[in-house]
Amino acid sequence: MSGRGRLALSVNELETGEYHYVLLEAVTEPGELLCYRPKEIDEKAHATSLQAWFAGVGAVRRLEANRGQP
Repeated sequence: MSGRGRLALSVNELETGEYHYVLLEAVTEPGELLCYRPKEIDEKAHATSLQAWFAGVGAVRRLEANRGQP
């Protein structure tokens, strides 16, 4: 199984009231069913988890748009 192109989006509250998205990419590890490693971590803090989630969705869309470009 290849992890290429398999992404997950997580939102974390790193400090009280400061939310960041983490874009995770699936990888295959021996002995594990499915593992993820961080691909992109949002440096900008957002006031709500929903704002951070939408920023993460935007990051996924940018990655998908760039996949088709040489």
